[in-house]
Amino acid sequence: MEEVELKKNKKPNITDSHDIQKVTMKLAMPAIMEMTMQTLLGFADMAMVGSLGAVAIAAVGLGDAPIMTLMGVFAALSTGTTALVARHIGAKENEKATETARQSLIIGVLAGMMVSSLVWVFASQIIAFMGAQAEAAPYAIQYIKYTGAAMVFLIISVVMGGVLRGCGDTKTPMYANGFANILNIIGNLLLIYSSASHVINIPFTDYAITLFLPGAGMGVGGAALSTALSRFIASMITLYVLFSGKAPIKFTFRDKYKINKDIIKRILNIGTPAALEQLSMRVGQMLYGRKVAMLGTVMYASHRIALTAESVSFMPGFGFALAATTLVGQYLGAKKPEMSEKSGYEANKLALVFMSAIGLVFFFIPELFIRIFTRDPEIVTNASVSLKLVAIAQPFLAAVMVFSGALRGAGDTRYVMMNTLIGVWGIRLLGTYILIDLFNLGLLGAWIGMVADLFVRGTLNFLRFKGGKWKYIRI
Repeated sequence: MEEVELKKNKKPNITDSHDIQKVTMKLAMPAIMEMTMQTLLGFADMAMVGSLGAVAIAAVGLGDAPIMTLMGVFAALSTGTTALVARHIGAKENEKATETARQSLIIGVLAGMMVSSLVWVFASQIIAFMGAQAEAAPYAIQYIKYTGAAMVFLIISVVMGGVLRGCGDTKTPMYANGFANILNIIGNLLLIYSSASHVINIPFTDYAITLFLPGAGMGVGGAALSTALSRFIASMITLYVLFSGKAPIKFTFRDKYKINKDIIKRILNIGTPAALEQLSMRVGQMLYGRKVAMLGTVMYASHRIALTAESVSFMPGFGFALAATTLVGQYLGAKKPEMSEKSGYEANKLALVFMSAIGLVFFFIPELFIRIFTRDPEIVTNASVSLKLVAIAQPFLAAVMVFSGALRGAGDTRYVMMNTLIGVWGIRLLGTYILIDLFNLGLLGAWIGMVADLFVRGTLNFLRFKGGKWKYIRI
């Protein structure tokens, strides 16, 4: 199912696992590259903020968590769009796919403007709820105000990226987000630090070059402003592609951008459970992070750095989950449920191999990742133990990500929502509070709770997909 074939609504003749692997890889690799760029540049972002100290790291973490919670909700709403677009593309119904995408744009713009306004107005209250300690709170409020103001652009980018992926176009979101993230790093250099001269020694010679770099010296605020600007750029690139006719779905300024209640209802029928799932997961993670924040600034900084390092393993999981969503949806639309099932299993198999390999590195040399962000010996020790713990859960994390993606592509979002509630709230959050408050395990207890959650959700996802009820869901 190469990109050209997808654009023409042609289905390849796939008959065996090897063919499905090739198709899955072609869809997954751009998404993996996109996630790789985001992760590597996220590393650079955290390293730059990390150079300002533990208070800055904690401030960015506290300000970023609520934004990611909100983003997760709208990313889930885009699941409804992706599933419907994929079904229509698979059934060769291009006009219906385009109208679905148009309605999603309307939802994204209206909801994004409302959320941006609310985050700006209630920034102080949000950070207070997060349990920020006095030294980090002012910086966290500054961070969430700037990034919250750009939520409308982030939501547009996420929702329209879902449209493109439903068509099988995973390259455009990769290019848009990759370019925007590079600009984010450049913006960090110019906005975080003050103007200064830097001496660069030329290897293997006695020469050195002195470079003067201008800087605004805004610190945490500079990191937030740079992030906001990069999200604006990503959304503009994605919209340009959709309006230029270079995508399988084409918008024009002559289109009627009126609300179609029937289409929005179908989108929300799939997307609302997915949004509730993401909301429950993100709120659970936010409360989870809040509990860790109460352990102190150093412990929370260790926690954030370990989470950032762990995001390396998300790269293949993210890519293969998106491939599973697209393939399952398109094959169901083409009335080929057996191919949908095969594509889900093959995507999980590939994710399992990649993520288990990364888990081995996490377990045996965690410091390789942790020392990218900090040299503080206490933070390095705490974060390394956390990374070793999550290493053993990588096969289950693969099942959580990929089978969730496959089930969403089929429209089985209600089950994924219930599974998330059980795992995040019943296992991770409750377990963390018990292990910290009753057994005094501190950060170790928090990460044991996370690993237990992944074990449960991964197992339940596999059993649901194996059961096959998702093949008969009408959307």
